[in-house]
Amino acid sequence: MYQVVLVDDDVMVLEFMTKMIPWQDLGFEIIASFHDSLEALQYMKTNDFDVLITDIGMPHLNGIDILGILKEENIKSFNVILSCHDEFYYAQQALKLDAYDYVLKESMEEPVITDLLTRLIKRMDQELKEKSKNEKISRFLNKNNRELKSKFIEKVVDGNVSQNEGWWEEQEELLGMNFLDEKFTPVLCYIDYYQDVVEKYKSDTILQFSINNIIEEELKNYQQDIQIFYLQGKFFVLFRRESNSSQLDDQLMDKAIRNMQEKLVTFLKITTTIVFGNKFQKKQGLITSMQALLDNEESRFYYEPNSIQALKLFTFSEKNIFDDYQEVLQEMKTFIIEKEEDNVFSHIQANICRIKKEKFHPKMVLDFAVKIVLDVKLSLNTLMRFEDDQLLQMTNKITKEIDTITHLEKTLIEICTLFLKHVQEFNQIPRNEEVLKAQKYVRQHLHQKISLKDVAAYLHLNASYFSRLFKQETGENFIEYVTRIKMEIAKDNLENTTKSTDQIAMELGFESKSYFLKTFKKQTGMAPKHYKYKSTSLS
Repeated sequence: MYQVVLVDDDVMVLEFMTKMIPWQDLGFEIIASFHDSLEALQYMKTNDFDVLITDIGMPHLNGIDILGILKEENIKSFNVILSCHDEFYYAQQALKLDAYDYVLKESMEEPVITDLLTRLIKRMDQELKEKSKNEKISRFLNKNNRELKSKFIEKVVDGNVSQNEGWWEEQEELLGMNFLDEKFTPVLCYIDYYQDVVEKYKSDTILQFSINNIIEEELKNYQQDIQIFYLQGKFFVLFRRESNSSQLDDQLMDKAIRNMQEKLVTFLKITTTIVFGNKFQKKQGLITSMQALLDNEESRFYYEPNSIQALKLFTFSEKNIFDDYQEVLQEMKTFIIEKEEDNVFSHIQANICRIKKEKFHPKMVLDFAVKIVLDVKLSLNTLMRFEDDQLLQMTNKITKEIDTITHLEKTLIEICTLFLKHVQEFNQIPRNEEVLKAQKYVRQHLHQKISLKDVAAYLHLNASYFSRLFKQETGENFIEYVTRIKMEIAKDNLENTTKSTDQIAMELGFESKSYFLKTFKKQTGMAPKHYKYKSTSLS
């Protein structure tokens, strides 16, 4: 049985989760439940558990805070977020903190939770199986002084390499390298599309084992005992200087690296981006060169996959990529909703070219991409009830897995292809013509007070009949639909414009500011000013 901890300040939610879900039938057991988030955190720090299901909006510590603390303290678990909200900042933060899934309370029924737990236990069982397999391979790898190399490279990464001669002599003996007399060139090799490759090979351990076999077999044709040091998603290859001719050694090293690249593609279907450090360095010079390669990893964002280059030092642009955000977003939404596929892909390509030219900081670029995707998704959800688990996985990929601009472009094309497919499918669904006219009327009259009677009269229908028809076709009451659409527009204005609350209320046809405030708080759980502050601080 996998052990579950529940956290929610709503006692009714805890009671529903505890009593209405067949936990044991699904392979789980609830070992603790809390309505106080501080007590829950203290418990999780001192007790083992496998799954955390937590509310977001709670006093003291919210769900995002809890996930952040667990991650900082390296407490591993599968985490599921419960929320009354569907805003960008909650989704973004949950994705960044490795949430397994994000469930809206309005859709939190027994079949929904059961389906989630069924998918979750399959994932957990598979990881348990892979862990056992990895442990067997790890024992084999450790025989090849992997642990010793790991300790050495950790000191390089942390900048804790000793200047003591005795330490260097000890490393020479353990690793079989002559740091004092021989000169080395460090070559840093990044594994392109690393997370996709790891998924293919099931684990980092199996991947390292496979790469190591290919490299050692290929490079022994050029130099004996070439040293390879692994880090997650990349590895160092250290080449010794073999002759008195640096030009000859350069040619040999270049040929060896190119052949290594080709063999990895041929046998493992893996491409690598390779960066040379300062050539032929002894001892501290070697360490300095390795640290320079690691310190400039962000430059890799703009390297082409499967390329070879010397280390390039450049500064990122100080411009703000978000200055043109509204224009980029609006064009993207328009192209997708109008199903202009060529324009969508051209739009992505044009913005990628702009980013390459300006050299914005990678973190800013990824935040920009995530916000574009989530805001387009929010618009589609408002207009067409768009939901897709695959999109959640791809958005998570942007925040956690993408490390090059080329990979980002590829992922954005995949995401927008999903959007276009949904719009196409949505437009092919036969729907009642009167309901479509009503929805169009609402979108065209958002600046007015819209009543059911007015729209029924516009359609020349009896109001009661229209009310039943709209509910039957859409699954929600007409007034609920109008309110939802207006509140989505209000949230978008608060997030992305400088409009005042009074102006937004007036533009959305509210007769008084107080009624707008009451409606907004009922829909989102907070006042507009708090929503704007929270959105600004987290985006």
